[in-house]
Amino acid sequence: MSRWLLSASVIFSLAACSKSAGQQDKGSSSAPAVADEGGQVVVPGGEPPPGGPGMGAPKGAEVAAATGAGDDAFKLKAEEGKLSIEVPADAKAGAEVLAKVLVIPTDKYKVNKEFPTKLTLAKTDGVAIAKDTFTAGGSDQLKGDADAFEDKQLVFTVKLTPTAGNHTVSGTFKFAVCDKDTCLAKKEQISIAVAAK
Repeated sequence: MSRWLLSASVIFSLAACSKSAGQQDKGSSSAPAVADEGGQVVVPGGEPPPGGPGMGAPKGAEVAAATGAGDDAFKLKAEEGKLSIEVPADAKAGAEVLAKVLVIPTDKYKVNKEFPTKLTLAKTDGVAIAKDTFTAGGSDQLKGDADAFEDKQLVFTVKLTPTAGNHTVSGTFKFAVCDKDTCLAKKEQISIAVAAK
């Protein structure tokens, strides 16, 4: 009985994801699949299908599963691209500072605009943060809060007003990059260091 339910779940998941992928990306025969933090397969812009890891991947798409220890499997690797944070060196206490969080994929990869990209910043003593949650992407591929949201760059600008001294604003950044066959979900812990005089 449980094998029958599992088989029915697989068939349902495959049918649902194939339909969802077809609606989102009418220009290609199948959308790349994404493995989320728990190893669940997510069609870009969709939710993890029921039934467990590896289920619901579009036919022919390879799925990147979490094989590393902890969050390391979800860190951007050098061959996939570069994550950088730019903060002006001349920050002044009480004045607004514009910090940039950037993802620049390598030639082989591109930013996945269908992935629900999200940058969340933690409240930090000594720093006023104008906005603590930034989003872009999803099934509608909305630019959202991003300054640049293209195949070859993703940029969020964070407005900070520090008091005098050294401060570090921590955050979590979720995004995805794709090559021609596979999309890779990423989850990075970031730190924006601000030294204000």
